[in-house]
Amino acid sequence: MKKIIISAILVFVAVLMVWGYRSIAAPGKYSLKAHNGISFSEIKGYETWQTVAVSRRTDNNELRVILANPTMIKAYKKGIPGNDKLFPDKSIIVKIAWSERQNADFPAAYEPDVLRRVEFIIKDSKRFPNTSGWGYARFVYDAKTSTFTPYGKDASFVQECYECHTTVKQKDFIFTNYPQR
Repeated sequence: MKKIIISAILVFVAVLMVWGYRSIAAPGKYSLKAHNGISFSEIKGYETWQTVAVSRRTDNNELRVILANPTMIKAYKKGIPGNDKLFPDKSIIVKIAWSERQNADFPAAYEPDVLRRVEFIIKDSKRFPNTSGWGYARFVYDAKTSTFTPYGKDASFVQECYECHTTVKQKDFIFTNYPQR
């Protein structure tokens, strides 16, 4: 049963990747900046990046797809972080999160419903020395207005992100593994 659900999610994500997210993307999102100065434009083209993995959070009924830029994918394929090496600078990972709903045609499967946010982290050791080389950004999506807004009231959200990621310090602060293909 779990394999069917995961398969259904993966198929849906693949379709989204092929068609892109342009139909749901708000105009002007690339002009936005997080309160710490990280710009949405730093991930321009993320809609076509390779999928690292999909995930589901049951505590908030959320489905996610985790994407990575070519630099990070190359590092994953070399065994990073499992080989005790760190991701190189310019590595970027993006998480797109949706609320979930049961598929009306196949109730055993869940699928993305409403876009909630796009968040990402960028590896740049010189730019982000206080957070072990990683810069964090989160943009919350408002479905009613089809717009994104930076998360939080100020740059203090970065500390919240960093503290959470310290639980995976041994994996260079990255939660998502690159699963077998």
